[in-house]
Parts: sequence; structure tokens; C-alpha cells
Amino acid sequence: METLDLAPVNLRDLGGLPVDGGVTLPGVLLRSDDVSVMPADFARKMVDDGVRQVIDLRSPEEALFTGRGPLTVPGVNYHHLALTAAMAMPEELERQLMSASATPEQVGAWYAALVEGQARQLALGVTLVALSEGATVFHCAAGKDRTGVFAAVVLSALGATQETISADYAATAARLPRLFPRLQAILGGLLPEPLPTDTQAGAGAGKAGAMMGAHAESMDAMQRILIERHGSVVEPVRQAGLSDGIIEELRGRLVQGD
Repeated sequence: METLDLAPVNLRDLGGLPVDGGVTLPGVLLRSDDVSVMPADFARKMVDDGVRQVIDLRSPEEALFTGRGPLTVPGVNYHHLALTAAMAMPEELERQLMSASATPEQVGAWYAALVEGQARQLALGVTLVALSEGATVFHCAAGKDRTGVFAAVVLSALGATQETISADYAATAARLPRLFPRLQAILGGLLPEPLPTDTQAGAGAGKAGAMMGAHAESMDAMQRILIERHGSVVEPVRQAGLSDGIIEELRGRLVQGD
């Protein structure tokens, strides 16, 4: 039987994105699916390429299940900033979002609730990125939902447009056919039900509606909800402790002028 390659399939550099005053620098901030089970040689290359910090957004249950992984080496700092208390959502929410009729609007509303409910964790994460040396990789299990929310907050703090933020989120869609088998292999029995097959993922959302896709409309909805409630995506995080000074430090680390 063919052995599944457990190297990340949704790892990508956030460099080159247009933000207020320039573009994001490459090689400083990376988003990813689960990095805890990557092959050792893959981890060594990441360290050689400058990764010095890991921000783990997974639940305590997930982090305990697979551990920190091969990036836990001298010179690389690890920070566990759980954005969800458990891998599974509350039962009623899970029924809504994991159904075939789940809409991007519902997914975006959940993302908005994460920003509001986990604003302190997000503020700490952005601060860690702003004050770190070397490159930071942040991840959850799929690199889509919790990772997408964190990326949206960072990009919003840098003045990226709503279109840029949603397009970055939606870039995961092309990777779903390879991502779902990897997640199934890593999490196995922890999953409430099998993930969509390659064919279903390639067709879009599969049987689980928008929650199993990566639709720009979901991130559009999150941004619209937060702007209506708070004036901007990043405002709840600012209210939770993200200062103007840290945002300026973040810009200094991540933005290259025109």
C-alpha cells in the first residue's frame, strides 16, 4: 500500500500581498496546515530557511494527540494559542456548519465569533509575530479556518483590502483534494466522520457544504459582519490589547514599501 506523504500541503508564504503602503515581505510569515507530523527532513529545511517560531492554533486535544512535532528544536520557539477549546464544535453549531446546506454566510458568522471570542489570543499571536526574529509559521489542522482567521487579522492590521484577505483564504480551495487525505491520516478516529474524498473535494465543498470548502464568500461574510459590528476586522483584537505600537512593529517586520 502506498505510504501517504505527511509533508504539509497547505503551507504558503504570506509574502507579496498588497497592503497599505507596499507589499508583504516574503520569508517572514507562513501559514500552514498541521506541521506537527511533517517529515524530519522537511522540518530541517524549514529551519534552514529561517523559521524560528511556531504558533499552534489547534485545540488542546489536537495538540496533545500529535504533539509539537519535528520543529521542536533548539532555536525555534513554540507557542500554543488555541482558538478553539476542542477539535469538535458545540453540537448544535456542528450540526449547522457540517451539513450539506451550510452556507458561506454561516461559516463567516462562525469566523466572526472566533475573532470576537478569542480576541486576546489573537492579540497575543500578532504581538508574537511583530516581536519575533526570523520567520514565523502559524497553523491549525487544515490551515483553513483558524489559520484563515489569524491571517485575516494580521492582514487587516496591515491595511490589506477585503478582496486581498478573501483571496488569500480561498487559495486553500485548490489544495483540498490533497489536504483531506492528509487530515484523515493524521487525526483518524478523532474526526466525527470521514472527510470528503478526493473527488468530492475536487468538486467543491463535498457533502458538508461550505464548511468543507474554502469559499471567498465565507471570508467576505466574516469581514462584513465584523465591520458592521466593530468598524473593522481588527478592532475587537485592538480592544483586547493589540496596541498601535505593536501594529507599527508588525508593519516594520512585514511591509516593504512601494
